[in-house]
Amino acid sequence: MAEWIAIDLQPGRAEAWWLDGTDLRARAAIAAPLTPPDAAGVAPLLPALRAALAAPAGLPALIDGLRLPAVAVPAKPADLIPSPLDGLQAQALPPLMQRTPTAGLLTGAAARLAGFFALNPRWDGVVILPGAITHWVQVSAAEVVSFQSALSGTLARALRQDGAFGPADLWDETAFFDALDNTLSRPERLASGLAALQAAVMLGQVAPDQAPARLSGLLIGAELAAARPYWLGQQVAVMGSPAEARPYVAALGRQGVPCLQADPARMALAGFIALRRGTGGAPA
Repeated sequence: MAEWIAIDLQPGRAEAWWLDGTDLRARAAIAAPLTPPDAAGVAPLLPALRAALAAPAGLPALIDGLRLPAVAVPAKPADLIPSPLDGLQAQALPPLMQRTPTAGLLTGAAARLAGFFALNPRWDGVVILPGAITHWVQVSAAEVVSFQSALSGTLARALRQDGAFGPADLWDETAFFDALDNTLSRPERLASGLAALQAAVMLGQVAPDQAPARLSGLLIGAELAAARPYWLGQQVAVMGSPAEARPYVAALGRQGVPCLQADPARMALAGFIALRRGTGGAPA
């Protein structure tokens, strides 16, 4: 295989690898839009990523995370056919979509899931992809069967904007579990619980270093209640950064559900390599 570039687009971040076949030459990351760009929106990112990698300008690229026509589930990520991007010397993987039982759009997950399946053959269960939008993905035989999504990360970010809830990296496990138990057992309390937490912070009744964990606990408790069929009695893997994965691993561990943890960058790179081998040639 010749030299090429793999690009993983996630909200706010684009990560790229310059490869010679399967051998890694360089790795770099730059800021990216918070919402998935379309083919036109990715155009300025490509030269910036090639420059960050110090890679030749003409190298072909394979991209995951663009807003393109989606493929309906059930679908195998390894079987997805990349679409050429006119004038950009690049191809892009399509997102996945779901119509029933609930509508859903899964963008920027194909390479990560393909890599997970390549590195964990015959693994069936649920893969959690935490982030601004968290996806609970039911998988079997290297196929995405169904998924359910939640905006917990986006809601937490919006609520932290005024500074009342403190920085996201503060963690208090006791405070997290207390809030988690509240909304896991009574998810209808989420909205009132958030208002009560905001008031308690402003009145000085909740320590600033506990507020972020309580906020996370309220949101993830309600999310777990809604996603119960996706984790009860299932094998579960969490694919996210340590900060993104920690509350889900802790919350599920409290319910007696152990979690396999997977590094998203490692999964993405393995997936890109597996996908490129499957298409039988370089991105055009």
